[in-house]
Amino acid sequence: MSNLTGRAVEFKSPELVSPAIRKSAKGQRCCLRLSCCNNDPETTVFAHFRRFGWGGTGQKPLDILGCYACSDCHDAIDGRARAGGELWEWEDLLRAMGETLSILYAKGILLINDRMHQ
Repeated sequence: MSNLTGRAVEFKSPELVSPAIRKSAKGQRCCLRLSCCNNDPETTVFAHFRRFGWGGTGQKPLDILGCYACSDCHDAIDGRARAGGELWEWEDLLRAMGETLSILYAKGILLINDRMHQ
């Protein structure tokens, strides 16, 4: 991406690591629910989405860019396994991320600071 001067502009997001978000996945139902889902809450983790330059080798994206996923669905989106012979769709990731963010908000882990009304 470039700015009006034609020079490349780098976007570096501030680091967001939330142990509370990562720990909250324990015992949760998988939000991806791909055809390969093992439906075992004991294997659920917060699976980061490594798309759109959000993360790289050894670098995780922000801890809001992902979803609750069982070990099998996590393997599928990370490319370690196919989802029951089917590929996942972008809508699967969007739905799962929305569900996860809604759960995090309901649990009080994700807080919204609405500065517009202060």
